Amino acid sequence: MRRSITHQRRWPLVTTLAAALLVPLASAPGSALAAPGDAPAGPRAVAADGTVQALDAINPSSRTAGMFALYTPEFGPSTKTNQFGGEAVLQETATAGTYKVLDVCTVFTSCANKGDNAIPRDGAVLSASPGGTPDVRTFLRDHIHVGELVILDDLTVRSVSTTIDATDPTAASHPGGVDPASGNCYPGCRGAEQLIVYTAASGRPTTKTNDYGYEVTVVDGRVVSRGGNNREIPADGMVISGHGGRGAWLSSNAVPGAKVAIEGSTLTVTIDESTYMYGAEQALTRAGDSLTAAGQSCLTIDNEGSAAAAAEARSLLEQAATASEAGDVDAAVALAERAREQAELAWYRTAESRPVEGRGMWVRPTETTPAQIAKTLDQIDAAGVNMVFLETVFQGYTIYPSAVAKDNGITAQRPEMAGFDPLQVWIDEAHARDIELHPWVHTFFVGAQSVNENGGAGPILEAHPEWAAVEREDVGKAGPQPSSQEEGYFFVDPAMPEPRAYMLSIYEEILTKYDVEGLHLDYIRYPVSQPWQTASFSYSDFSRDAFAAEFGKDPYTLTPADPLWKSWDAWREENVTSFVSEVRELQQKLAPETQLSAAVFPDPADGLAKKFQNWADWVDKGYVDVLTGMSFGTSAASVARDTELMRKSVGDENLLYTATYGPFRGSSPDVLVDQTQAVRDAHSDGAALFAYNQLSAPQATALEEGVFRVEATTPHSDLIAASREAGRWTAENVEKATGACIPEKTATKVQRELDRADRFLEKGKPAEAVKVYAKTASLISGSAEVQPEFAARMLRDLAMYQRWSGQAAAK
Repeated sequence: MRRSITHQRRWPLVTTLAAALLVPLASAPGSALAAPGDAPAGPRAVAADGTVQALDAINPSSRTAGMFALYTPEFGPSTKTNQFGGEAVLQETATAGTYKVLDVCTVFTSCANKGDNAIPRDGAVLSASPGGTPDVRTFLRDHIHVGELVILDDLTVRSVSTTIDATDPTAASHPGGVDPASGNCYPGCRGAEQLIVYTAASGRPTTKTNDYGYEVTVVDGRVVSRGGNNREIPADGMVISGHGGRGAWLSSNAVPGAKVAIEGSTLTVTIDESTYMYGAEQALTRAGDSLTAAGQSCLTIDNEGSAAAAAEARSLLEQAATASEAGDVDAAVALAERAREQAELAWYRTAESRPVEGRGMWVRPTETTPAQIAKTLDQIDAAGVNMVFLETVFQGYTIYPSAVAKDNGITAQRPEMAGFDPLQVWIDEAHARDIELHPWVHTFFVGAQSVNENGGAGPILEAHPEWAAVEREDVGKAGPQPSSQEEGYFFVDPAMPEPRAYMLSIYEEILTKYDVEGLHLDYIRYPVSQPWQTASFSYSDFSRDAFAAEFGKDPYTLTPADPLWKSWDAWREENVTSFVSEVRELQQKLAPETQLSAAVFPDPADGLAKKFQNWADWVDKGYVDVLTGMSFGTSAASVARDTELMRKSVGDENLLYTATYGPFRGSSPDVLVDQTQAVRDAHSDGAALFAYNQLSAPQATALEEGVFRVEATTPHSDLIAASREAGRWTAENVEKATGACIPEKTATKVQRELDRADRFLEKGKPAEAVKVYAKTASLISGSAEVQPEFAARMLRDLAMYQRWSGQAAAK
């Protein structure tokens, strides 16, 4: 069933604020307060007493240390921030740029809403995070008061400047880009928190950077494209690349169409009305090109909806041009932004949307009432998601009232959720919307210093400090110590029987007490254990004695040069794998109809070497049903490479839903769409997004109107039914494409074979369907007259149906 494109939205699409708030901008985090006569340039908030605070970002995906941000309705229903900062809720007044303060709450006062405030549809929220110098939270505390007026200034047309660290860097010219451990350049010779410019003069075709940054391409002094790493360097332009916070600066400021100028080491980005016009024109061109390409390859899309949105975009853009000619900058900007939004809708609707695939969303619950849970699931449902990985056991707490925890002397429930059973409400509300609920459970990671008021190790290790994993450098220290490589994180020792038994009891409690579709294992590994000299885990007394009893030597005395070191690695690997085996046995005994899934690192060799996570072995032994490979890349090409690597290791034996991090990274909606399509084309069985807590309204719209537009069922819920439904959908597409993208004779043969496969599946003979799908694929690949893009999609999908049918036959 296809989702209606005219249904009432649960995510706001166009903000009701003045056009000045429509484009995210940023300056350097941690900007100081200024008196009226010394006001900072760029976007800022002016308090009633005249004190000025620079705005570091508008609608950032996450609030970094020392950031002073503004959240508008375009971001979504709430700020999704934590409780360690402070926020002021503002309401628009009749005077442009002036807002009334409705509420203020900071960590310095005894109030309940220090973060995650609702964003008024006719207002905004000022938000300050800890960690800056000076502390930007004090601006809210000392200068913003309920009932007073606040001015938000210089948010539309402006220039911002920053310093370039290097241009066309080499190891010789840019020591700051060199890894001191190896003496070689970091990828792209771009160091941490650096902003680098790459030109054709460098002689390199691409920047060669890694996934931990953000890049924009500039041609003729304007930003023409944006995205992830390793971008092609134009002959007549440049690529600007930022790592970490510098990447966030680029993402916020160097929007498409922005003017870029470089003088010496100073980079200046200027946003004016032409920027908005350019962005709308580019979006409309892309939508038109995509609509044409979809037609040429017979892609099933929302043609009518795309054409309607494109027509509206053209009309708005013409109105914007008229306003610009008349000198009405504000009107031109507002109209151009509306044109861009409509053009983006037109593009989203040209995306492929399949009726059978996994569409996961990780959710860290912050909701403390049933009504809040229902509201969140409304938004998740509207985005087209069909499975929620709900963080049910994290930082040592369960979100539900746990008898197992209580019996073990451990806090029985997250304190802020006491008084009701959130897990049961999540399950009931998810099922009411036909969404699967998979409890997401942390395994060996049990606490984080940053979230505990006393900076402690969390409730599990506070009750049982003897269960702690011990890092090599911490041998002999009293009490649990956090990981040095995963800063502030505490782990239990995977070798110890007691924490293993406790976690199994928790999982048993979930599987027997609650009607869930699966159990999702996370942190099913050792802590990062490199470099071995200091960070290797775990050297608890138990692990040292147990290994010595079996191999005759204390592992603390071993080095990688010792012949027994490989045995030490294999022993730790087996501790993880054997626990997965025990969870599998428990799940098969108690809830065989549920799915056991695991979040794993895409490169099996890397996961094994650093964390003793041998998920390829789990697949071979049938310990898991679904893998969600965590692809941290910032580009479509990067997540595609990770998916291809995982598919090669997984083979046809397991379902794979690649995890992409667009929401968490604050990727633009188009990147979110491109990454979802990329993992499909790389033979994933679906895509999962991390995480709802960072999902913005524009990103949700891209899913709802684009790649998740058509309602979909999960393949793992019924592999045979999935193969049948998807196969019939493919047959319909072949019928529509006959004569245009596939010759009639070939189409007839393909449809006949798809019908045969369906009959075999109906009779419960999936192994026979596998053979038929293979024959169907040969018909496609054997015909030179099939349109290439159409053929590629057919072969991709037929291979997927073979996998599903083969897995059904093996059960």
